[in-house]
Amino acid sequence: MVLRNVEETSAGIYKITPDNAPAFSVRLVYLENLKPERLVPVDIPLSQSDSLFMPVTDLEGGKPGVLTDEESQDLLHASLVFAAEVAAMSYLSRAEQSRAGLTKKLSAKGIDTGISSLALDYLESVDFLSDRRFAGAWLRTRSIDHAEGRKRLSAELASRGISREDAKFALDEYFSEHSERSLCERALRKIRRTRGNLDSQKVYASLLRSGFSSSTIKATMNEES
Repeated sequence: MVLRNVEETSAGIYKITPDNAPAFSVRLVYLENLKPERLVPVDIPLSQSDSLFMPVTDLEGGKPGVLTDEESQDLLHASLVFAAEVAAMSYLSRAEQSRAGLTKKLSAKGIDTGISSLALDYLESVDFLSDRRFAGAWLRTRSIDHAEGRKRLSAELASRGISREDAKFALDEYFSEHSERSLCERALRKIRRTRGNLDSQKVYASLLRSGFSSSTIKATMNEES
């Protein structure tokens, strides 16, 4: 690959303009073998705006501005990872995302999971992507329309790819602000409002499915009585 122009557009990000191909961008952190100092434009002016008019000896890989096949592959791979990062950020700019959810969304766009994994590793390392933050945001949004206990919420987070550790952190924070007993009372009121006078056994089963513990359900129902 012959580099016609190399421009640092922001810290650690370079716009690469190769000869006879469209320009693309890379983040240096995604390079595995190519040394950053090799990212320089070819030091001999390209006549006729085309490297085909250069002497063959000036196009040997390893010369300034002329990458070897291995270097070219590394650069192109890094550009794919950066493109995956940009796609991921388009989702993160709108709302918190989970890693598992982002992986699925990027895969739906045709981005290889091996490529997206490297981009998501970077986004996690700079704290742009956080399963804990996503879990907390999801719980707050969920609570607007649903009153559920810890067991149900824990299962819902697990189904979204949130690890046990991250789910516990988010749930501990959530239940430090929301009493499970008050949530159970809210769920019971909704059952009474929307489903009429169900018998106690069916009410109990419904609250159990909503993730409340037996002790919390019994205390809530006894108080109602």
